[in-house]
Amino acid sequence: MTPREHEQTLNVWLAGLLRQRGLNARPEVIHPGNFRIDVEVRIGPAVIAVEAEHGQSPAKRAEAIGDADRRMEQGLAHGAVAVCYPDDTTEASLPDAQFMWTVRDGVNDIPNWTAGNLDRLTSVIRLTPAQLGNPDYAAAALSGSLDAAVNRLNDTQKRLLAQTLDLPPAKGSGREGGHWNRAAKRALLVLATAVMFHSRLDSHLADMRPELDRRRNPPADFNGPWPPAMAHLCRDASDPIAAFRDAWNLILALDYKPIFETGRAALQSCPPDPAFADAVRDTADAALAVVQNIAGLRHDLLGRIFHTVLDTARYDGSFYTTTAAATLLAALALREDTCDWQNAEAIAELRITDPACGTGTLLMAAAERIRDLAPQSDVDEAISRALIENVFTGYDVNLTATHMAATTLGLLSPTTQFRNMKIGRTFLGVDYAGDAYLGSLEFLDRQPMLMPWPGGAQTVAQVDTGEDMAAAEPADLVIMNPPFTRDSLRHDQFSKSDEKKIKDREKALFANKPVHLSNNGGPFLYLAEFLAKTDTGTVAVVLPLVGATNYATMGMRQHLAQRFHVETIVTSHDPERIYFSENTDIGEMLVVWRRWPASKGDKPPTRVVNLARNPATPADAISVAAAIETDNVASQGYGTVQRWPASRIAAGDWGVVQFLSPYLCEKFVELRDGGLFPSIALGSIAHIGPAGQRIRDAFTRSSMPDTEGRVALWQHDTDVTQSMAAKPDSHIVAKPPKAHLAESYWQQRGTLMLPQRMRLNTVRTLCARLDTPALGSLWA
Repeated sequence: MTPREHEQTLNVWLAGLLRQRGLNARPEVIHPGNFRIDVEVRIGPAVIAVEAEHGQSPAKRAEAIGDADRRMEQGLAHGAVAVCYPDDTTEASLPDAQFMWTVRDGVNDIPNWTAGNLDRLTSVIRLTPAQLGNPDYAAAALSGSLDAAVNRLNDTQKRLLAQTLDLPPAKGSGREGGHWNRAAKRALLVLATAVMFHSRLDSHLADMRPELDRRRNPPADFNGPWPPAMAHLCRDASDPIAAFRDAWNLILALDYKPIFETGRAALQSCPPDPAFADAVRDTADAALAVVQNIAGLRHDLLGRIFHTVLDTARYDGSFYTTTAAATLLAALALREDTCDWQNAEAIAELRITDPACGTGTLLMAAAERIRDLAPQSDVDEAISRALIENVFTGYDVNLTATHMAATTLGLLSPTTQFRNMKIGRTFLGVDYAGDAYLGSLEFLDRQPMLMPWPGGAQTVAQVDTGEDMAAAEPADLVIMNPPFTRDSLRHDQFSKSDEKKIKDREKALFANKPVHLSNNGGPFLYLAEFLAKTDTGTVAVVLPLVGATNYATMGMRQHLAQRFHVETIVTSHDPERIYFSENTDIGEMLVVWRRWPASKGDKPPTRVVNLARNPATPADAISVAAAIETDNVASQGYGTVQRWPASRIAAGDWGVVQFLSPYLCEKFVELRDGGLFPSIALGSIAHIGPAGQRIRDAFTRSSMPDTEGRVALWQHDTDVTQSMAAKPDSHIVAKPPKAHLAESYWQQRGTLMLPQRMRLNTVRTLCARLDTPALGSLWA
């Protein structure tokens, strides 16, 4: 057998092994022009070319990359994976071989070679579509198209469109009707996601006549035309509103209510006229362009679209987890011993909850992880159905987010209907009786108020009573990125009176609990402990890094450490990416807690992983997760691992997250605890003045001094403040309504300034010493 013949045989064997693991893989696929793909893998609408070479020398790796890139240039594949078999690979050795691979996406030319086994390679191939295209560009393009569509509408149409979907206007007025612009844009985004999902269903609908669905009880009585018109034909119709409405009426005979009931409500919100028809057509055109350019509708794209289009994080703390971080967190939370992954019935018994689910990215990452752990193709459809209808529960207060989460989960299996999908929109606000509700946090005291889909659909649970959603099932895993924003901005989208009622409700709900309400991620951690099973539950969260060290979260750290084993903490010391969420630049951490019964004895140390390089893609995240689980983080150059004693964790001392170097961490502990520099609270040495936000609340900058000559170091400009010796840069005057508060703050002025926030990749000074007492705006 020649080397080429042996390589072709290896490709046949590899394709067979990938099929056993649930991938639609075919070997040696010949395309027109006699172009050959070594192994072709189809994942939804995306085609992934696996181009393999026998041998792992630099020359063989270069050949594999060249072949992979050519398949994309030839238009035969959306993405490719260059793979190198080990030398002397045989059919017997292939299942246990250590492959080398690098993902090629047509954008990044620098190869990132990784070594691993067949299961890891399978996971990388499965997740390759999640890093194709440019989701930021697609999200920005869609956002611009939605703006243009909104501009076609008159003020009455904007208001009707928004009110139909129960979307509030922006605070303030602007020009007449202008405060409905953002709400109308959000409503059109709901319409766009329905069009995207319609497009995904187009290739399946012909085989999905409602009367053929034997799972319905009672069976469907359907006599209408079938299949519904395809999405692009509806867009091109002379009356796109009627075309989409008629198509969605037919699709709703199957179900899919979370998506198409809401989308239909948006279509029917306004009396039809040419302007509204053009807005719908523009929205549909932009949505279909996204699907085409991204090679399928991806869950990370939905999160990007959501925060790009809506930009609500400033007020509601909705930060959306990157796909790479979600992949890493799910891989650490769901282990091989979590479940009998060979048993579809056992998987269906799992309960995984995200009480702040946003667009569903973390639930989708959990689904991908489960598919990797249960890869048999013969149960893949059953597993997808079980995940949608039984395993996953998600809650959010945002209609557009829950609509996208339903769409996201639907991507698991477009042919699986949604009648038992458990995605709930919980009410945050004040009802007509004047009672305040806190969304899913109400589970701690009573059933949350669940909102139905607009348009007369059933409750979000798609059952008549909604009881399946109202009863919070104990969860095997609570996975979430809880909302987090400054207390001064929290709930600013509400009126002052409603905001007060909401905050009063928070105070009542969390009285005598270890929750600091100014850090509003804390309440959701308390909720996570409440939702997790009391014997085997796991909690996996994305949190601001300051939660590991600041005083406000000390009580919560101690509370959770008493009730769980804090198994793993992951931080990023990558100066370019210290965060794990899409729309933030603050430092964050991933944390995994597990219940630890007393019968198991003393808790082991906590594994603290400080990453030097934050994985940017799901494929990278899989490699990092494998390195963490096999204790090879340092040897593979990802960062460092330290073991922090359970006694320190229980005491709330998580300071190990502050240092990438274990040596520096050890020396810090020696200095702090060794008696040479005893731990002394800074407040016991000197008075600490107000934080910079308080100064901005009470003062404004002025070109002229006031009668008392008040001054401040207002800016933290790295081009100006380049040494510790600094001078005040602004005169300040009290805001008229805040004169008394301003005087109180002025009495606390000082000469040592500590920064409120720091950009570690640009800042030159960590503090400043003034020659005259002053206040600080970006300082404390």
